[in-house]
Amino acid sequence: MIRAFFIKSLVCFLAFLSGTVYAQSIRFDLFDNKGPVSHESYPGKYLLMAIGYTSCPDICPTTLYEFGAVMRAIKNPDAIQPLFVTIDPTNDEVNRLNAYTGFFDKRIVGLSGTKENIKHFADQLGATYGYSLHGKRIEDPAPGMSYAVYHSALIYLIGPDRELLDVYDYQIGVEGLVEALDEVLGSPEAEANPGSAMLSARQTSEAAVRAPAKVTPALNCELPEGFVESKEAHELSTLLDSAPASRVSLLNLWATWCAPCRVELPILDTFAGSQNDMSVIALNLNEPTERVAEFFKAQAIKNLQPQRSEDNALLRRLGGIGLPFNALFVDGQAVAIKNGVIKETEGLSHYAQCVKAHAVSQ
Repeated sequence: MIRAFFIKSLVCFLAFLSGTVYAQSIRFDLFDNKGPVSHESYPGKYLLMAIGYTSCPDICPTTLYEFGAVMRAIKNPDAIQPLFVTIDPTNDEVNRLNAYTGFFDKRIVGLSGTKENIKHFADQLGATYGYSLHGKRIEDPAPGMSYAVYHSALIYLIGPDRELLDVYDYQIGVEGLVEALDEVLGSPEAEANPGSAMLSARQTSEAAVRAPAKVTPALNCELPEGFVESKEAHELSTLLDSAPASRVSLLNLWATWCAPCRVELPILDTFAGSQNDMSVIALNLNEPTERVAEFFKAQAIKNLQPQRSEDNALLRRLGGIGLPFNALFVDGQAVAIKNGVIKETEGLSHYAQCVKAHAVSQ
């Protein structure tokens, strides 16, 4: 989280690099699928904003997932409007854009505009983006061109007076963003009953100073590539309706909108069907059961059983910064985590066999 003077210094620095002048008040002239949208729209509301494009493989869906989860978790959602501004108006037709944002939450509005107006808006935030074709930068991509899009990855909070209040990294996670927004927005109940807000703050403070649970060290078994020891103890039984009986389990957090997840799940499905030493649990984050079932059918996933979680803070609580995310459990306790795709499963097999052999030797 970037605060106060540093926010303006950061934006001013980025604006200097792009040759623009920092404006304390954010002004824009864009449109959604219903008509014009400007800085005067949504009077009295805070704006939660990000830039991106619908074909983005990772940053944008992660950001929009956070937006949707946050809107379902914050205390005062009516006080804020989430907006997603495309920086690829050539391909992101506005109706398609809003179908995309609505996939994550119907309250997220997708905005497009002329290339000049989009650039003017991005420059005010200090956001950067561009296009390349065959490894070379291009300025004005045309329909039908197979160009790549790149952009900065920040989330912006703009106040009702349309001044930039805060900037967050897109990897802040749902829990972190909820905490930050609740601090700014408060809650209708707190306004009506200040005493309850004081009690809640005291309870939060008490929880924060509790000592974290210690982690039981993993056995003398080498962790699979990319995994690091879990910093806190988490019991698998508290995360699932029914935990597997096997001694070693791999918990995979995923979503259908996550492009790397769509690559990883078939790999894990094959692994799950090829051995009996490790249980593999595919836990979908907060998507409709029907969508998960359709995905499993389309991808011919046969060895994994689809499970869901509506816990918006689960990823962050386990130490994840984005999807896909994996956690290893031994005897029901988290021992290691990995952010990013599992591309090969040989390390998982060796780890599970090592744990099994250790148990036999005892």
